[in-house]
Amino acid sequence: MPITKNDLINETAISCGVTKDYARVAIEQFFDVVKDIVKAGDSLEIRGFGTFSPKTCSPRLGRNIKTGELMPLAACKSMSFKFSSEIKAAVTGSMPKQAAAKKRVLVRELEGIGSL
Repeated sequence: MPITKNDLINETAISCGVTKDYARVAIEQFFDVVKDIVKAGDSLEIRGFGTFSPKTCSPRLGRNIKTGELMPLAACKSMSFKFSSEIKAAVTGSMPKQAAAKKRVLVRELEGIGSL
C-alpha cells in the first residue's frame, strides 16, 4: 500500500517532534521549491538522496491506437528523478561504488601489513 502525502506529514511530525500543521507547511514548501527550480529549467541535487531535473522530449510521430493512423505529437516537458548511489545501495542492499572502492583499498593495505 503506497504512503500518502498525509502519511509523510504524520511521520515527519512524529520524528521531528513538531505539530502536524508545522510539518505540513514544511513538506509543502519543499515540494513547491522543487517544482519552482525544475520549472525554471534547473536541476536540484540533494547529496545523499538524489537529483530532480527537467526533461524535455522532442516532437515525434505517434500512432492512434484505435485507428492505427500516424499523428504528430508535440514536444513536452517533464521531471525526472535519479537516485543517489547511497539510496540505491540502501534499497538494493548493495554497497555504493565509492564505499566499495574504499573497502578494496583498505583490504590491500591490511594485506600489506600482514605480510610484514
